[in-house]
Amino acid sequence: MSGILGGLRVANCRPRATGTGLQVFLVCVLVATGGGAARAQHEEHRSPASGARRPKPEARIPDLGWEPIRCWRQASSGAVSIGETFTVVLTCAVYEGDNAQVVPDESRLGVAAIQMAPFEILGGTHPPDVRRGTRRFFQYDYQLRIISPDAIGQDINIPPLTISYRVHSRVGAAATLEGRDLSYLMPMMPIKVLSLVPAEATDIRDASEARLAAVETLRFRSNVFQVMALTFGALAAVMVVLALIPLARSTATVAASERDRIPDRAILAETVRALSQLQSQAVRDGWSSDAAGRALALTRIVAAAAIEQPISVKPLANGAATPDGRLRVAHGAIRKIVGTASSAVTADEVNRVRRARGSTFSTTRQQQLETLEAGLSSMTAVLYGRDASRAPGTCDDVVRQAIAAAQEVGAERSWFNRLRRGSGGR
Repeated sequence: MSGILGGLRVANCRPRATGTGLQVFLVCVLVATGGGAARAQHEEHRSPASGARRPKPEARIPDLGWEPIRCWRQASSGAVSIGETFTVVLTCAVYEGDNAQVVPDESRLGVAAIQMAPFEILGGTHPPDVRRGTRRFFQYDYQLRIISPDAIGQDINIPPLTISYRVHSRVGAAATLEGRDLSYLMPMMPIKVLSLVPAEATDIRDASEARLAAVETLRFRSNVFQVMALTFGALAAVMVVLALIPLARSTATVAASERDRIPDRAILAETVRALSQLQSQAVRDGWSSDAAGRALALTRIVAAAAIEQPISVKPLANGAATPDGRLRVAHGAIRKIVGTASSAVTADEVNRVRRARGSTFSTTRQQQLETLEAGLSSMTAVLYGRDASRAPGTCDDVVRQAIAAAQEVGAERSWFNRLRRGSGGR
């Protein structure tokens, strides 16, 4: 504007002949020259200012393939009462990779800095961060309550939350480019006061707790249980080894006589077979002294088992002859054990045991012992009498009663009856 006025003034200033006119002309020239210089100086001062207002090139946010930050809030209850304390959990996941790193401003998320009016913040916690792959999860717990009576029966909104963050991009081996300030806005969160659910709720399902502190606690507990399981498993293995060592030693030090022992049940079964065969032979050929002696030896074995006296058992080599007065017994299907059995029990010994232990024997056993005692006495008298052939009826009765007693005693020595006695059965 000053330049234009100067030009006009120059155009209107004409030289005049008089001295005063010349002075006026010079003044006009000076004004025009000064106006152009001022305009040029004004242009020089304005150009730097215009250049200073030009926007600088901003850092380009890299394409992370997923939003740089994602946050969500969760309340422990969708409906509260006046003065009731409830928890709001804020969880955020930020990107932290090799090409970029998202740095949120967590200074405004602390309990002392954040505001959630009209709700009152009573306290809160900040669990440790959790990192999984290229994501870092951080969490803040807030204890809230509302005491305003005007909120009864209404949906009160927890105010929206703005989270500021920056993206630091890596441009070199050790150089990073810091981006401009960005904001992540979380919407309002409605809380119903003295109602079941907020009016804006899409469902009424209760969401499960998803606190990072609870996850870390459960992970620590599972690790402790795994360590305890491994420790107890190792101790159990050691106890099994310690229990098997004495068993192996005892098995290795068992005597040959113990390994080759024949059970009484097998001896009684062989005795019954021998007595039955002897009785059939006596019916056909009659009772001789050898047959009576054989019947007496077998009856003594039955009497020894009846009064629970040990039966003499000796191993017998393969192909060896059976000694006189002894019974050959073979036991075992896979590993057959062959031996001979005999007993020196007399009628007097049976009588003494029956009188001494009469209260421990049943009535049936008492009758069996009386029959065996009488049979032993009768067979001894027949064998060592003048003529053994004079009492064939006596020998038949003794053998028949010995067979019956051997069968009953053998049945009592079966594994089923032993199991019943071990478990407390009669």
